[in-house]
Amino acid sequence: MKKTIKLINEYIEAEINLIGAELISIAKIQQNNLLWVKNEQYWNRVAPILFPIVGKLKDDSYRINDKRYSMKQHGFARDLEFKVVEQTTNKVELILVETKETRKHYPFSFSLSVEYKLVGQSIQIFYKTINTGKEMLPYSVGGHPGFEINLPIENYKLNFYKSFISDRWKIIDGLYSEETEKMIIDGYLSLTKDLFMHDAIVFKRPPFSKVTLENNQSEKIVTLGSENWEAIGLWTKPGAPFFCIEPWWGWADNQNASGDLLQKSGIHYLEPSKSEIVSYYIEVH
Repeated sequence: MKKTIKLINEYIEAEINLIGAELISIAKIQQNNLLWVKNEQYWNRVAPILFPIVGKLKDDSYRINDKRYSMKQHGFARDLEFKVVEQTTNKVELILVETKETRKHYPFSFSLSVEYKLVGQSIQIFYKTINTGKEMLPYSVGGHPGFEINLPIENYKLNFYKSFISDRWKIIDGLYSEETEKMIIDGYLSLTKDLFMHDAIVFKRPPFSKVTLENNQSEKIVTLGSENWEAIGLWTKPGAPFFCIEPWWGWADNQNASGDLLQKSGIHYLEPSKSEIVSYYIEVH
């Protein structure tokens, strides 16, 4: 039986699955859900939380103190049940802590709390990671919300609210090559299927703080933003009825990664008893 939490304020409503603390619905009151409805044909997620890694590890494994551990792409949090810490009509805090099973893949003590809070026409999402152990905690975290598009991708564009030039990091088999491609963005990026033939568009240290998905009539659908993201992924599959805007604090391995988690590119480090909070928001139009 599906266990979910429903939130509501005077403008919007949302639903969160306790499995993975995954946001599965967000909409204006009595209007259609803007997140896509999961379809195994294309993708078996809706808006998974990425923890304790973002992206793929080389050979789906890593080393700590000369011992090797396996871990699937984006980590395990998305598949585990979170517990409710606190809940009101417009806010919920959920928590995940280590278990014997998580230690088989990630030998660390941790607490990951996820807070969803409705504010006006936005939902604010906070990830708080605490090192509850006695050694350094290496980790990454991120979001992966997919939004419904009911027309071919060429009918949509992204509004970055500023012009910029940035590197797109090229991906081969889920890992970053050393190659980048300059992208010149004149405020907007028109979407085409060819842009995603070789996986996601990834901007590390993005020079913008928000992006809006719009249709070609300039009607805004949804805005996602953050003041402290370290990377952003933009992704879809050819012909799929969704588009993902992904805020990240970390990223996948390079093709030449050493496999040592403590040397992984994009990793965060927490001293014992220390914590870190990162956040983003989704605004409904």
